[in-house]
Amino acid sequence: MHTIGVLIPTFTIEYSFDVLAGIADFFRDKNVRVLIAQTNYHHNKKSANDYQYWSAVEYFKSAEVEAVIVVTGVFLSLMEEKTVFEFISSFYPKPVISIAVDLKMDKTTSLLLDCKKAYSDVVGHLKKEHGCKNIGFISANLTKSAEALDRYNAFESALKKHHLHLNKDFIFDGNFTDVSAVEALSKKIKSKDDVKFDALVCANDLMACGAMAYLKKLGISVPADVKLVGFDDSIAASISYPRLSTINQDIYRLGIKAAEVALNTVEKGCIEKVIYIDAEPKFRQSCGCIPMSNSEHVFKDYDGKVNMDKNERMDNLPRFMNEITEKNNVVSLIDILRGSNTLKQIFYNLRYIIRQCDMSSIYINFFKEVKFLEPEDDLLLPEKMELYMISDDIKGVDLFNPEITFNPAKKLFASRTAKKDAGVYLFQPIFSGDANYGFIACAIKGVKFADYNVYLKIIVTELARAFEYTGQLIQNQNLEHEISDLTIQSRTDDLTSLLNRRGFMEKGQICLDMILETDGCGLVFFADMDGLKKINDTYGHDMGDIAIKTQAEVLSEIFGKEAIIGRLSGDEFGIIVPGMQLSSVKRTRLKLDLLNEKYSAKNGLPFVISTSLGHVDLQNSSRLKDLLSVADKSLYEEKRRKHGELS
Repeated sequence: MHTIGVLIPTFTIEYSFDVLAGIADFFRDKNVRVLIAQTNYHHNKKSANDYQYWSAVEYFKSAEVEAVIVVTGVFLSLMEEKTVFEFISSFYPKPVISIAVDLKMDKTTSLLLDCKKAYSDVVGHLKKEHGCKNIGFISANLTKSAEALDRYNAFESALKKHHLHLNKDFIFDGNFTDVSAVEALSKKIKSKDDVKFDALVCANDLMACGAMAYLKKLGISVPADVKLVGFDDSIAASISYPRLSTINQDIYRLGIKAAEVALNTVEKGCIEKVIYIDAEPKFRQSCGCIPMSNSEHVFKDYDGKVNMDKNERMDNLPRFMNEITEKNNVVSLIDILRGSNTLKQIFYNLRYIIRQCDMSSIYINFFKEVKFLEPEDDLLLPEKMELYMISDDIKGVDLFNPEITFNPAKKLFASRTAKKDAGVYLFQPIFSGDANYGFIACAIKGVKFADYNVYLKIIVTELARAFEYTGQLIQNQNLEHEISDLTIQSRTDDLTSLLNRRGFMEKGQICLDMILETDGCGLVFFADMDGLKKINDTYGHDMGDIAIKTQAEVLSEIFGKEAIIGRLSGDEFGIIVPGMQLSSVKRTRLKLDLLNEKYSAKNGLPFVISTSLGHVDLQNSSRLKDLLSVADKSLYEEKRRKHGELS
């Protein structure tokens, strides 16, 4: 049995869905183990801790991985060319199959889209069928990627072939986004009178949609005034109005071809340097081939034949992404794992977890010692790792801590039961914050990669938490009072019995990660008592402590058990409220004033405590520290209003 790796920066864009679906579907009935890893990008400092995904690259250098498929085109949209080529070179002498970019390196096969013929067909069609002579182009040259430059050069060649002039005033440089298309057009075109081209070809569908919106704003009609053609045949092209003429590069077929080449390479040792795949134009409403009155999903091919537009993604992907079942799966997964404090408790639930997540097996592996990584660090694999858990729903195998160690540089599947396990596996490092604990490999049944991405995030976050908690229990198993100190007291505020700052930041960040990964909502509050210094000076510090305890009681009643509440310092409190909307803030403030009065009287205070409250929508950042900072600024504005410093 062969093992082949697949590296891609993200699961959550349409291109990724198509190419991974093609790869996975090809290998389903083959005696091959395929490991698919989402890497993010090298030394990523923009998103909190996402740089940890990159450590998957180091595992794929293992001797067990015989060839690697790299979705190079997506990597180059995120990383510098030099960095991409360096990390791909690090796999040598393994064969590498590059998708969308010609690496021109030893032992690599490059699968390239031949867009020259497609652009020639498009330009010829616009000239012959619609009489267009002044054709503009929105490029993606700002990305400086090979893919973008290939498309621009193919367009330029198409103009020459059909004896049309390249007018530099009709060239607009973007970066594959709709916003960049609007910005590029708006620099040269201020009004309807500035539009001198009769057709506009775009390097992708997103930019075409942006161009369509901008032209409409200027009073330009598509296709009556300007013919418009995109590239990619994305969902956006199928559902836009008018429906977008485009070039179909069949990414799904590209994935299948990449998988086929990888298998031939490891089985037969033959390496083809470059393989070209044709792209085909689809002419719809935006160039005038299909009437605007036609509501059917149809297109004309280059020969003028009308075809049904069988874009399965158009029908299935939105429904799949929004199915109630998937959302319920996420909620159930969170509930299961929240009730599993230790690694053993997670193990007892593994069989149910993999069924819930549409998987067939899961392998969990830990380092002997946790690795701490900063964004600029690369993971150095140790000589020994430990296979800690296995759950295989098909074979009926469940093993906990079987005391099997292995060298990840030589193999990634240590169990004898896994030696002949073909299938498609998702591979992901286990990490939380800057701590890296090992990796998991999950055999998947379907191709819903966006949902699998959410499942994995939840699972690895809870594995990391349980690893730490279990380690503390084992380390102090004979010292019960120390267990209490480590797991409870070190994270609990003595005065209020709420979480202390450490406990709040740790538990709060995990909660925030889960909410964001499941597209949930919620608010973060920063609360501060008014006038504590005056209370201490007038009534003494003992009374000040009673006031702080009273404030804690009030906050606990207002926000309830679902909220995470912590005393950050002195009279400052942090609160995370999952599911809460901004519309509830005003009512919360009113309730806060009423309960402050109620509890002040109940606890015999000679005054009524007062509280200032700042808030922020948790969608503003993935870092709890940053959200608290924004909420603190909001609190400061409220204090200024209370003191009459704002008009």
